[in-house]
Amino acid sequence: MKTLALLFSVLALGAYAADEAKPVAAPAAPVAAAPKDVQVEVLDVDGKRFVLVKNIGSAEEFANFEQNVKIISQEKADATQVKQLSELALTTPEREARNRELEGKLARLQADNTAMAKAYGFDLSRQYTVIPTKLLILTALSNDDYIKLAAGKDFKAESVINGGDNKKFLLKDTVTGAVDVESFKLLVQRVLESRKALQQLVDLQPRLTKEEDKKKVEEALKNAQSEVNKALEEFKKARTYDLPNELTIQTAEAKLYTLLSDEEKKSLQAQVDSKKDEAKKDEKPVATPEKK
Repeated sequence: MKTLALLFSVLALGAYAADEAKPVAAPAAPVAAAPKDVQVEVLDVDGKRFVLVKNIGSAEEFANFEQNVKIISQEKADATQVKQLSELALTTPEREARNRELEGKLARLQADNTAMAKAYGFDLSRQYTVIPTKLLILTALSNDDYIKLAAGKDFKAESVINGGDNKKFLLKDTVTGAVDVESFKLLVQRVLESRKALQQLVDLQPRLTKEEDKKKVEEALKNAQSEVNKALEEFKKARTYDLPNELTIQTAEAKLYTLLSDEEKKSLQAQVDSKKDEAKKDEKPVATPEKK
């Protein structure tokens, strides 16, 4: 889990691209054709089409996915570095040693890439984007806070999340749906950006020596504080609680999409058109009553 202490980590993982510094040249893994009875889910962004390859259904699964992506990305970087060192080797023994090392790293990389493909539909040769669809908004609980909370008659055990290392968090809010997740992100970002602008002015104020500049900054401070207040009010109006200074955001559900090539887009469209044609053939004509 990532703690937000006046900082907002990007909720979507963004695009995973494997086009940089490939250790071995290989064609992109094709997207498997969907069975006829399965609805294909696509995502269009800035003229690019993505297709859904995995629904991530729990916070634990998402955390594991994130960790596994980091591991395999590092393995790829290590293999690339060894390949470069092999090419720069000045002696044959050094080059042969580097090549043996590279073979081992590539074997491990290939095995992990295959495992990722089975688990998530993820392949290093493709580009991906992750869209969070459910967030858990958590606030840290001290031991004393937890004891008081648990002693209450209305206490619900599911309202407390164990974060490991004997850390506990109170489930403050749940944000569900890609649209609401994006709206939540924008609300928090507005607060953080306005606070940052305010803090910059606060830091600037002691360094000023001219009265004219001090007056300008004082006026700017009032406006900046007003913007902070407006952003906090907007957040509270939307979410019904004050934004804590520190909170933890946990992605509980997400969708993993992969970018389609032009050929794959044509193939997908052909599948869609074929399904439409089959649906039309299966439609039974509506009988019209005879006129008497």
